[in-house]
Amino acid sequence: MSEQGTIYDSSVADGRFQIENLALRWALAGLYAAFAFTGVIDVDLPWFLASEGFVVAFHIYYTWCVWQEFNRAPLPDWLAYTTPFVDTVTVSLVLVAVGDPLHPIWAVYFLIMVDNALFYPSIARLYTFWLAGCYSLVGLGVSVRGIDVHVPYLIVAGVLLIAGVYNFVTYISSEWRLRRRLTIVAKTDPLTNLLNRRGLEEALGQHLEAAAEKGRSLALLMIDVDRFKRYNDRYGHLAADGVLEQLAELLSAAIHGSRLVGRYGGDEFVMIVPGVAAEDALRLAERLCQQIARVGLCTVSIGVSVSRADSAGAKELLDLADAALLEAKRAGRNCVRALLPERAQAA
Repeated sequence: MSEQGTIYDSSVADGRFQIENLALRWALAGLYAAFAFTGVIDVDLPWFLASEGFVVAFHIYYTWCVWQEFNRAPLPDWLAYTTPFVDTVTVSLVLVAVGDPLHPIWAVYFLIMVDNALFYPSIARLYTFWLAGCYSLVGLGVSVRGIDVHVPYLIVAGVLLIAGVYNFVTYISSEWRLRRRLTIVAKTDPLTNLLNRRGLEEALGQHLEAAAEKGRSLALLMIDVDRFKRYNDRYGHLAADGVLEQLAELLSAAIHGSRLVGRYGGDEFVMIVPGVAAEDALRLAERLCQQIARVGLCTVSIGVSVSRADSAGAKELLDLADAALLEAKRAGRNCVRALLPERAQAA
């Protein structure tokens, strides 16, 4: 699943996990109904209908959320983030309907917290306070119904709930931050702090997909330092690394973001430029070529390829930019050449 456009943590929210989670939720909803009808849980019929109706309605909504994610049509963040809060209200209503704040259903609170902390770690701490508040309202709701509540036990259970959830959230938040850091490191070049080849190819795929959805073009610039091996042999690796670091800074500044520039390998860089026509991409490449030469850092050769919404995939675009770069080198280096996908040229 793509990370872009989704509020979920992609290292956790894979398809199998979501399906298992959804199945467990529907199983719990079914068990609640079965236990109520068989007398295992003693609950008044009006309260059961109200609570079970809310449970079913929520899980229909949750099923729709999962379906949206599978179809890469994620909900707006404000709507998707509503899910864990409504989730807790659902369980709270069931506890009020059952009339016992200490009923084993209380344990479902922890299951919900595990689920929501995994899927929504960025709001987990805020959700902890919501969870505690809802549980307090459960005790109030049961009291309003005229059912005796053992207040000391309820307070102890509430404190344990808050403490346990807070510790769990702290652990999950730390794990989430570590996973995100490892994910970033795996896609980042350690020398230039730009995207590495893996991160670059992933970003290119995402930007191409976005460009196709909006019917816009996307340019790709493949940039190679001229005679870099000769410089490396003459001045050494440390000096050569310094050139690459400074060049990375220049390229990032030109496109206003290191997440659109990557070190493709060795002395070769790739720049993703969304939403530009071929003429604009060529002007940008020419300006970059002249600016780098004027700085006196080195000279570069640049190959340009531009995709339209219906014309090229990531591999084709990279291959064309690479071929254009080869033409620039054959033309004497320190220049720009472009190749476009056949269907884009025909258009």
